[in-house]
Parts: sequence; structure tokens; C-alpha cells
Amino acid sequence: MKRRVNLAIGVMHTPQILFLDEPTVGVDVQSRNAIIGFLKEINNQGTTLVYTSHQLNEAEDLCNTIALFDQGSVIVKDTLANLLQQHQQDGLEGLFLELTGRSYRD
Repeated sequence: MKRRVNLAIGVMHTPQILFLDEPTVGVDVQSRNAIIGFLKEINNQGTTLVYTSHQLNEAEDLCNTIALFDQGSVIVKDTLANLLQQHQQDGLEGLFLELTGRSYRD
């Protein structure tokens, strides 16, 4: 419920740009679906979304342009289709692991 209230507060004044930091963390499947659907709708109406998430499948579904960060720096930025084609990957998770490595990090 907190996530939905935070989102409602964020869009009350019809912002041109909306910054979202992991808006679906800790929500159930129905709430996640509703949040993503709502974000797509406001994006289609002209609101630019800056969306951060560790849920890369959400980014694949929602974002037009992808920027992957590693250790505080942008390592790639392009459309999803271009990134996957350039790196011969079939998803963002594989792409991210290819570019950053598979070993654990502290």
C-alpha cells in the first residue's frame, strides 16, 4: 500500500519527468502488475520515466532506452534491441553479467 501511495503522490501534479527507484520492491504480483501498467500509461501520455531497478525483466518490459551502471558509471546506453544485438544476448540479465562479470561482489 505504501508503494501505491508514494506513486500516487509522485504523479499528483502531472510531472514531465518522474524518478522511480525500485517502485515494485516488496509488492505482490497484482500490485506489481497494476504499477507497471500505470507507469506505461503515464509514459504513453508524455511523462518521461527514469526507472532504476535490479529487476531487469521490468526494465526490459518498461523502458525504451537502457543505461546499465557498474560501480557508479554508465557502461552502456542504447535501446534494448541495439544492446542485445550488439552483445549477442537475449536479455538484460545476460548482458549485464557479460559486461560486469559473474563473480560475487562486496
